[in-house]
Amino acid sequence: MLRFGIVGTNFISEWFAAACAATGGRAAPAAVYSRDLGRGRAFATTIGAPDAFDDLDAMIDAVDAVYVASPNAAHHPQAMRAIAAGRHALVEKVMGTSTTQVEEIFAAARARGVIAMEAVRNVHAPAHRLVRDRLPELGTIRYARFEKLQYSSRYDRFRAGEALNAFDPSLGNSALADIGVYCLQPALDLFGEPPRTSGASVWLANGFEGGGSLQLDYGDKVVDVAYSKIVAGVGPSVINGEDAAITLDDPGEPSLIELHRRGGDSTVLVDADRTATPAANMSHEVIDFLDQVDAGVLDPRWAELTLASRRIMDAHLARGR
Repeated sequence: MLRFGIVGTNFISEWFAAACAATGGRAAPAAVYSRDLGRGRAFATTIGAPDAFDDLDAMIDAVDAVYVASPNAAHHPQAMRAIAAGRHALVEKVMGTSTTQVEEIFAAARARGVIAMEAVRNVHAPAHRLVRDRLPELGTIRYARFEKLQYSSRYDRFRAGEALNAFDPSLGNSALADIGVYCLQPALDLFGEPPRTSGASVWLANGFEGGGSLQLDYGDKVVDVAYSKIVAGVGPSVINGEDAAITLDDPGEPSLIELHRRGGDSTVLVDADRTATPAANMSHEVIDFLDQVDAGVLDPRWAELTLASRRIMDAHLARGR
């Protein structure tokens, strides 16, 4: 069993603990790190972890692997400390706030002989695998649109004037990093890194990127990525081929996936519980991480996907400033 130390005491960390419990005994939360020891102990009790620390290095020494779910700006230094101590690192999206940071994490992990992986749950889930497997039925793919427009539960407070970490660009946050990645990474995993990209962003008064769109230009097809933290979407995502199309109600948490043939015939491929929490999908990313730890080899698919998405994010956000 791989014993995880968890950095961060938010709802994502709680989902992660539940995901560990769904791995069939292969992983478990063993410790929690928080700058507030009382808060860390309370959270450890909530998720069933036996220990808590307010010293990050002490926690790292007590576990086999570290799950980093702190604010984005802390991901790189905390992952690097875990790796330097010989611990595996599963880093919540986004792994780093720049391509350079991501490259440094992977290079350090290779040199130390440990596994580092970015946790983007939807590309590891069975629904994404199903879409990938059914693509040949679409014929030649010409257009796709991945859309996740999500009105943040914190946005009303921000609009009222409250300063919130979720809308603080100094912490490495942006709508692209927080929401857009759930569209960008599936697109890149299905179609590869495009030779050309373009797009635009909506910027809030404090410099936070509230939403935007990316266009991935492959020459023989175009893929649009639309994302937001400040408006709610109603449209599905779609992959259009010359012979058929696939629609998804939400690329981040797909619960309805349908195949639509050109002649008008449709087949429901997935019709799942729409009330399920994201924790239900997180076990798949944990299992993919555990498989790499057991094999002692980083799967290049996940590293290349993380690097490609970070390169595109960097270029896109730089264009808008």
